[in-house]
Amino acid sequence: MQYLNVLNEKQREAVEFGDGPILILAGAGSGKTRVLTHRIAHLIRHHKVNPLQIFAVTFTNKAADEMRHRVRGLLDTYSDFSPDEMWISTFHSACVRVLRAEIHRLDYSNHFTIYDDRDQLSLIKACMKELNVSENMLAPKSIQGKINRVKNEGLGAETYRPAFGGPFEDAFLKVFCRYTEALKQASALDFADLILLAVKLFQKEAKLLADYQERFRYLLIDEYQDTNRCQYLLMKLLAGQKANICAVGDEDQSIYRWRGADISNILNFEKDFPNAKVFKLEENYRSTKNIIEAASHVISNNIERRDKDLWTQNTSGEQIHIIECYDEHDEAHKVSSEILNSVSQDYPLNQIAVFYRTNAQSRVVEDMLRTKGIQYQIYGGLKFYDRLEVKDALAYLKLLANPGDDVSFRRIVNVPARGIGAVSLEKFSKKAAEAGLSHYELLKSIFGPEPSIDLDLGRSQKNFKSFFNLVEGLKAAKGSLLPSDLLNFVLEDSGYRKSLSDEQTLEAQSRLENLAELKQSMVEYELRAGADTPDKTLTLEGFLEEIALVSDIDRFDPVAPSLKMMTIHMAKGLEFDVVFIVGLEEELFPSLRTREGSDSPDVEEERRLFYVGMTRARKKLNLLYAKNRTLFGNSQFRVTSRFIDEIPAEYVDLKKADYFSRRRHYLDRPGLAPSGSIFSEDELSQLNAGEDAFEDADGLQVGNRVLHPAFGEGVVRQLLGADKLMVEFPGRGLKKISLKFTQLKSM
Repeated sequence: MQYLNVLNEKQREAVEFGDGPILILAGAGSGKTRVLTHRIAHLIRHHKVNPLQIFAVTFTNKAADEMRHRVRGLLDTYSDFSPDEMWISTFHSACVRVLRAEIHRLDYSNHFTIYDDRDQLSLIKACMKELNVSENMLAPKSIQGKINRVKNEGLGAETYRPAFGGPFEDAFLKVFCRYTEALKQASALDFADLILLAVKLFQKEAKLLADYQERFRYLLIDEYQDTNRCQYLLMKLLAGQKANICAVGDEDQSIYRWRGADISNILNFEKDFPNAKVFKLEENYRSTKNIIEAASHVISNNIERRDKDLWTQNTSGEQIHIIECYDEHDEAHKVSSEILNSVSQDYPLNQIAVFYRTNAQSRVVEDMLRTKGIQYQIYGGLKFYDRLEVKDALAYLKLLANPGDDVSFRRIVNVPARGIGAVSLEKFSKKAAEAGLSHYELLKSIFGPEPSIDLDLGRSQKNFKSFFNLVEGLKAAKGSLLPSDLLNFVLEDSGYRKSLSDEQTLEAQSRLENLAELKQSMVEYELRAGADTPDKTLTLEGFLEEIALVSDIDRFDPVAPSLKMMTIHMAKGLEFDVVFIVGLEEELFPSLRTREGSDSPDVEEERRLFYVGMTRARKKLNLLYAKNRTLFGNSQFRVTSRFIDEIPAEYVDLKKADYFSRRRHYLDRPGLAPSGSIFSEDELSQLNAGEDAFEDADGLQVGNRVLHPAFGEGVVRQLLGADKLMVEFPGRGLKKISLKFTQLKSM
């Protein structure tokens, strides 16, 4: 079994383990993908398991493709069997595959459309309008978020019961129920439905579940710490009594609670599977000792975690660089300068990354990168398939694939403009709801070869008929054209391409280029599908399904000669030689939304996020914070992130200027310096005692409590000279105070 020789002792033990439940706790950079793929190969090669009886599931197409590629290499000389035939996929892709074959058992059409977030939000707004639920009472995005959370818990509109009553919950439940009906009527599923309905299917159909349990005798789950309740229920059902389930994950990298991930799934694995064997992969192959040991000290402050001792045989490497900045512009300048410095040290530009907590932080950095001529790629923000013109083109294609898709109908019935106004469309929609028909069914009932409904649409009558004739013509062409050719036909016959060309603006030209890129993505799908599965029919539905399940990180190109920029959430699973994490300040990272208390679930999740960011770095890690930052249009004094405080001194290269800034920080937060901080005990005692160097502004010091005649009690946050200072007043925020005009009383 020569293929096992590349594994270390712990990895090999996990790979060679036989039947039964196992949990592999894989620390950052410890080779979890290697273990997963070798275990799949070992089951096939040594235990003679039929490859079709193995189900391996992960969270991104990129990760699934990597697993298939590695398994292909391990089985290449052993068998003619192709890993492409195996069920190695994302949760959502696997569930789509099941639902396409079986969803009729739940009285849904097998030819369903998958709604993305924007389609979902559009339908929610339509339901609210129909029910007369004001957007001032309930924000559509709030309803969308709550619907997704409820579904991620394994509940639908028929089983959800609010914890508390009241008008808001009543309104939400009304919208939820109508939204669920509207989805089914449109033969559409939202993203959360893909898992939820698979669970419902198996709960309802015991014989079908037994068939799938027999089919998938071995389950392997990647990133188990990121599973939500619904995904947990799915895998528990499929595991059955045999429970040949292998879960791989790291609770220290659980960073998706905001989208339903439940850390208790990995923490309680042995309770769910009492005979489980636990393996710990603690050797890191990615990062230097300084980075790994510093990150381990930070994450050890969390309570919700298992005991792991991450270590590496790599060199100590450079100390972590903590860089103080005056404001976000200085931060951008220092980041770009350090990037150029790293490039001069022979680090490839594509091996350098900038991480931030929120997408909004990227703009200032981008401006500076452009000024200095540094090429970069951004991952996250507006996705390609979310661009207006791309969404418009896809709406035409979705309506051709599923004429019951009311969201797509409403989007393109007057795009490009064909004289159908909002009032006429609202009247049309109301009639469709009364008749219990989809919008296109109503259109066909009015203008089709056998009209059965008479509806006076005034001046828009002929325009609705023109749209009906357009769609009928496109539908007739659909069966004889490849998806990419059908797109051309749509853009020409609808007049969409001509309307953009006639604008003769740079923006219109950019949109035409995006439509050309959309066509190219369809051509690539046709080539890929045709090459991988020659017997597969190239369908429009196949393309629409593929792009519905793509995530932005699936576009990640590690080879492109450019700097990579992304949120830390987006960076999970990636690694770079040089990493910059910007914006390390309280209320930014950790986020303003976190509840107080160093051991609160919110703070612990933020700390895990910081840990993930740190452990993406192989050789150099740079942490930046600003003393001032403009947020929401207001320049504010900033307090350095507590996570920097948690890094022990021996791992940090702290510049002298940073030292004095940190000293000011501790005067503002007396007694909060954690053990193992960047200061010695002598330094801490001096800091907490205060020094004359910080006295100014009529003897006031940072941290003093003062009383203002109008604002009341406050705390001095920053000295701005001999007679000006920044004071924070609870409930009123930061105020700049001039002692020439205002008398403050010390408290």
